[in-house]
Amino acid sequence: MKLINTFFFHIAQGIKGIFRNPIMSTASLLVLVCCMVVTGTFALIIDNINKNFEALDDVNKMIVWLDDAPEAEKGEEGEKSEESAEESKEESEYNLHEYDKKTEDAIKALEHVVDVVFMSKQEAFEEFKQSEGSDAEFLDWFDAEENNPLRASYRITFASDTDTENIRYIKKAIAKMGFAEENIDENIDLYDNLINVKGALTTIAIWLLAVLFVISLFIIMNSTRLGLHSRREEIQIMRYVGATNSFVRAPFVIEGVVIGLVSAAIALGIEYYLYTQVISGVIRQYQAIVIAPFTNYLLVLSIAFAAIGVFAGLFGSVISIRKYLRV
Repeated sequence: MKLINTFFFHIAQGIKGIFRNPIMSTASLLVLVCCMVVTGTFALIIDNINKNFEALDDVNKMIVWLDDAPEAEKGEEGEKSEESAEESKEESEYNLHEYDKKTEDAIKALEHVVDVVFMSKQEAFEEFKQSEGSDAEFLDWFDAEENNPLRASYRITFASDTDTENIRYIKKAIAKMGFAEENIDENIDLYDNLINVKGALTTIAIWLLAVLFVISLFIIMNSTRLGLHSRREEIQIMRYVGATNSFVRAPFVIEGVVIGLVSAAIALGIEYYLYTQVISGVIRQYQAIVIAPFTNYLLVLSIAFAAIGVFAGLFGSVISIRKYLRV
């Protein structure tokens, strides 16, 4: 019973401490809210960029187009054409005109390549026809077998964390197999831009978190010190009559934790509004971009905000009260 009474006494004293210094308590709360909202917003944006980054099939893919094999003509021209085809074949040990298991294995063996899929002209025609949907009427003039304008290709997928230097290495290695560079399609510039945007946002978020967190700790410490200064005589008397350090410290620690938890709750509400109304509204204007629902992040954000708030409150209060416990 005594422990329960002591517990509620500390909570009551901690809450009273918040209202003894309303200006500093409000300042602590606002800075902590800003810290959480800024960090949370950047984290959500970066995560959505990652999800869209993974959803873009062509971003971490490379396409190697195969040229149609030269057709032998009749008579002498046909013989010359065959000789020309043999010469081009001798230039490269790989078949550049049709599917070749050796070529596929060589590409697959390259570092950072995770998958290689061969797509024939007929498969490419059918895929293109399906992608056009109701607008595919013009393809009636063509046929997948006879007058197919599309080319066969190798579809190469590399790891999503591959940097642009390694993508260029893959492209050069494929070119050395005999494929013309204009037959190798990649999205190095787009990939590089997305990586740079994600990196810049991450760096900004980390720096803002660090700066705002330090400011919030500083304000919480000053708020606690003001409360301690106004009650310094009371604290000294309590220490002289035998009050333990934990008994004296508890109300101030609870004050910091309460400020942190209230800040977390307010920040979560603001984050919900920003994400569902502002960020989603802006992003939906770009129909190609998909945004995840806020419920996907609710639990993680709640835990993260609560952890930031509690840590800031505890750390700020404990650091501030140390010198006042020395009698």
